[in-house]
Amino acid sequence: MPQLSLNFNDIPIPETHLWEQLDDEQRRLVIEILSRLLISATRESQQEPPSD
Repeated sequence: MPQLSLNFNDIPIPETHLWEQLDDEQRRLVIEILSRLLISATRESQQEPPSD
């Protein structure tokens, strides 16, 4: 079965405009904060006992 790809290049995404307005330091901070949140969420999910 052939794989189909979706092309969304013609749909404007407002969030990308916000990212483009940030300077390098602001972008670095956003990435750092998101990374910490992901690590924290991963650790919490690993500590929860499995629900049977």
